[in-house]
Amino acid sequence: METPPPGITSKQKIINYYVKTLEGVFGSEKEAQMCIYHASCDTHFGFCCDIDEEASCKLAGLPGVLFVRPDPDFDSMNKDYSSKHSSDQLSNSHMQSSNYLFPTRNSKYWLVRMDKPTVEVVTKAQMVDYYVHILIKVLGNEKDAQMCIYHISWQLNYGFCCELDEECARELAGVPGVLSVQPDENYASENKDYGGDNLQKSTESSDVIQGSQPIHVKTKKLFVTGLSFYTSEKTLRAAFEGFGELVEVKIIMDKISKRSKGYAFIEYTTEQAASAALKEMNGKIINGWMIVVDVAKTNPPRYSRSPPRPTY
Repeated sequence: METPPPGITSKQKIINYYVKTLEGVFGSEKEAQMCIYHASCDTHFGFCCDIDEEASCKLAGLPGVLFVRPDPDFDSMNKDYSSKHSSDQLSNSHMQSSNYLFPTRNSKYWLVRMDKPTVEVVTKAQMVDYYVHILIKVLGNEKDAQMCIYHISWQLNYGFCCELDEECARELAGVPGVLSVQPDENYASENKDYGGDNLQKSTESSDVIQGSQPIHVKTKKLFVTGLSFYTSEKTLRAAFEGFGELVEVKIIMDKISKRSKGYAFIEYTTEQAASAALKEMNGKIINGWMIVVDVAKTNPPRYSRSPPRPTY
């Protein structure tokens, strides 16, 4: 990449600049975020991303992009963003579909079947955000959740494919809304069985992890993620107060920007009210964003226990 425009100097602003550039190819910020797996923010500017050859040709023609070439050091964190190999760009025969987004190491590829969301009409971007927040419950942070998803289904059948270690996959199977977690037997193919046609014969394998059945949760406090930055506590209270008397509705704010972090805590006076809200509000749309509702944990979210992945 060329040097970013004046005013874009911090690492976060530079990464956002890269994401905006990729939006010119995908048309979606979420998809742009998900395909970046490495970035350089000083000396040489640029990023590494997982895209097909057609998209890379389009990317090469965007303003600010100097060149696009295959990443010869995919498994290494040492990247060469200099222009000395720019003659390799685009036409290099090493750009193959076998260069996956993450090194496999101890992780496996899983197909996750999901319950139908409680809303009838959603966009692809909203579904991606919903799936990401389901994964945050296991991985503990948004970036890891975004990076491990490599395929989604959001119209006829619902679910996604992701890269996780087996321990995380078993934990994912217990998250509300998850029907099953099974190995992705067709990793290299775009044809995935989200309908469960092969689930019955697959259950003979010990690798298939069935989702837990819904249970009554003994809690009065809920944790809500996936909120729009523009959702107020008043709006959130109005959405949840129909299930029972509320003790508190608290949106967590960033201390520096004074903007919502996108999640909140909601507390009821009774367990019955909290249980009803958990069941009915998970997957609802508020201010254009699909929210994820879960039981509030007393301990802070932990980060991914998977082997280290490329970060930026």
